Amino acid sequence: MISGRIDVHHHMLPAQYVQELANVGVVESGGVAFPHWTPEDSLAAMDRNGTHTALLSVSSPGLCFGNAAKNRDGARALNEFAAACVRHWPERFGFFATLPLPDVEAAHAEIAYALDMLHADGIGLLSNYAGIYLGDPRFETIFAELDRRAGVVYIHPTVFTGSEIPAATHAGSPIPTLPGFMLEFVFDTTRTVANLVLSGTVKRYPHIRFIISHAGGTIPFVAHKIVTGALLLAGSDKMIRGDHEQEIQEEVFRQLQGFYYDIALSANGHALSSLQQLVPPSQILWGSDYPMAPEWITRSTVHGITTYTGFSEQDRQKIASDNALKLFPRLQTQK
Repeated sequence: MISGRIDVHHHMLPAQYVQELANVGVVESGGVAFPHWTPEDSLAAMDRNGTHTALLSVSSPGLCFGNAAKNRDGARALNEFAAACVRHWPERFGFFATLPLPDVEAAHAEIAYALDMLHADGIGLLSNYAGIYLGDPRFETIFAELDRRAGVVYIHPTVFTGSEIPAATHAGSPIPTLPGFMLEFVFDTTRTVANLVLSGTVKRYPHIRFIISHAGGTIPFVAHKIVTGALLLAGSDKMIRGDHEQEIQEEVFRQLQGFYYDIALSANGHALSSLQQLVPPSQILWGSDYPMAPEWITRSTVHGITTYTGFSEQDRQKIASDNALKLFPRLQTQK
């Protein structure tokens, strides 16, 4: 059985992928330069910080090559790389497969290959693809397939929302001196969660288990505003009254409370207390954001979750690994 944390927010940066991004002028993610990384680097950092298993995924900008064939080949290469890590270190790594969205047809092919052939632990999605958010009807068949498979979907924010590749420092942030990860990642997570709920996607596909990055962005803070939006959409130009109003409110909160939320960059009293107002500890997962977040942030996350007085020791155990083991039963069999 697992002894140690399970990190659901842990990125991979294969050298070939980083070089191909550099070839099109992309050398950072959300204002943070790509660090040198190898699987061995992750394993060493995991050992130093009490992490047993990390679920590898691709961070922003994902596949932003502006070429459908290049994106398709890039997704396959990333998934093959991650699967090779799992084969070599089956106890230490899992992975969320990368999809070549917004190419829906190619994404369907990659879902089948990644889950059926490579045995990915879930699917990793960005908050938007060229400005198309996840609740958009163009992605309907993707979520239908993932619902059919009762899949786990991990969502990571991105600031790369346009059709062209931004190469400027802190691309995606309207204030050049503020890196995108600091605010824009938070807001784009919020946008895509609200879009998934208000579009009806979450309600239509209840078998998908969603993991939301960074304690949900600002979702705990704006949850009631999402309810208000749902009421206005349902009522058009008239007020919703009585039982129908209560039904809509309960449905929105049921959906928001059904998501899982990782604690990457969020292990502090302000974020955790807000998140606790929305969900119980059973919906919270460990996340480090390594290596995009340097190792000192992992240490800070360990300290933050350990010293936060709002959780019991039983809660901390759930967050560290027990909740993830329920999502990823494969890991329960690893010795």
